[in-house]
Parts: sequence; structure tokens; C-alpha cells
Amino acid sequence: MKRNRVNNNDGGMIFGFIILAVGVLILLRKLDVFYPDWLLSWPMILIAIGVITLVKHEFKSIFGVLMLGVGVFFLLEREFNFHFGLQRFIFPIALILVGIYLITQKRREQQVLSDIQHKIRNKSTASTTPGEEDKKEEKSGFSGESSDTKAFAGMSGVSGTSYSDTASIDSIMSGINKRMITKNFQGGKLTAAFGGIDLDLTQSDFSGMVTLQVDVIFGGIKLVVPPHWDVRVEVTNIAAGVEDKRIYRQSEVDQDKVLVIRGTVFFGGLEIKSY
Repeated sequence: MKRNRVNNNDGGMIFGFIILAVGVLILLRKLDVFYPDWLLSWPMILIAIGVITLVKHEFKSIFGVLMLGVGVFFLLEREFNFHFGLQRFIFPIALILVGIYLITQKRREQQVLSDIQHKIRNKSTASTTPGEEDKKEEKSGFSGESSDTKAFAGMSGVSGTSYSDTASIDSIMSGINKRMITKNFQGGKLTAAFGGIDLDLTQSDFSGMVTLQVDVIFGGIKLVVPPHWDVRVEVTNIAAGVEDKRIYRQSEVDQDKVLVIRGTVFFGGLEIKSY
């Protein structure tokens, strides 16, 4: 069976280099070696978070772009006296951008549902013979089941039930409750910023090793997994809590089902449970 490709963009290593750089800067300051004060300013923290998130998500994270942009904006304004005159507009602009993002997501989800319903209606009214059906599937290169799987793939960020094989959830100033039902779980990416994600994987299954990337900042993620999965937590937590509340049953652990959880928890929490 095909196994999930492990993501080589290890944010923990990047975070380690950042901690190393901060330590070197503090040491230089103690040795009276001059360097710009803005290197240890709070906007640089936002920039670092944005860079880590973008690298982890292969430069496809809205949250990473947001953190990087906000950090650069305040760095230029506070440390380099670039006055953009946008201070009073930042909050409403942020609300507008979040609103546009949520509306876009909702429209995309509705389009996916509409496409699925259309395909179901077409299947129910089809009058082809089994031989013709097999020829059509062979010619198109995929079966009805794989078509449904692709259609559901775009619904990974919706609260409720998902049939996608991959989890891709961004919770920004909101809460998302998700139950995934798949027999070919391939991991994914979860981002919670000023919000929360509850992901239920008890009805999912897989074989081999998969990686689930989690990034939390001022938020929380709760994962519910089957008790026989081999879950390995390799996250970096900063002023945060990571709790493993699974039922411990060593004799039932399946060594062929390894879920690796990686990422960064910053001023938030990660909780793992099983029933």
C-alpha cells in the first residue's frame, strides 16, 4: 500500500536556528557588541512565526503570510519610521480580509456540494449496461469512487463530516468541529490562530506512517484518535501545553499505523484523546 510522503520541511529545525540566533544576539549584547535593537523586537517574533509557518506549509499558508506581513509592517513603522498612516485602518482591514476569506471558503464548499449532488443525480439516472460502464471507467481512467473522493477533497475545512483523505483546516478567529471518515487517511495540516479545532479521527484508518502538521498560536487543537494507533508527538511548544490523554493499552498498539504529529504550539494548547 502506498505510504504518505513525509514532509521534509521540518519547522522544529528552523525554530531551533531561531532560538540559536536569539541566544547569540543576547550573548553579543552582554559582550557590548553593537547590533540593531530591532533584531530582538516583538515584530521580529511575528516575522519568525510567519517564516516558520510558511516553510512548514510549503509557502501556501494564509496564516503565515498574515503573520509575516503584520510583522514587517510594524517593524518598518516602529523601527525605521516608515509612517504609512494605516494604524486606524488595521483592525477593520483585518476584519474585511477575514470576512472575504470565510465567504470564499463557504462558496467553494457550496460548489463542491453542488458538484457532488450533480454527480449523484447523473449516476442514478444513468442507463448504461455494465459492459459500457466498465469501458467508460477504463477510458476516463478513474472510477466513480475516486471521482467522489476528489470531489470531497475540497471540503476538508468544513465543520461536520469529511470524506477527504487529507485534513487541511485553517481556523482563524473561529471554531471548527470535524469528523473524518476515510480508510486511506494521509495526514494533513491544521492551523489554529485565535480559534480552535476539534478533529475526530476515530472513524478513519490508514496503513504505514502519516504526518499531521499542527500550528497553533493563541488557540487550541483537540485530536481524538483510535486507541490502537501509534501516535508520536514531535511538536515544539512555546508557553503552551501539550497533553496526551489517550487510554494507554500497550498490547493493542498497531505498529503499522504510525501517526506523527509535528508543528509548533505558541501560547495555545494541543490535546490528544482516545476512547
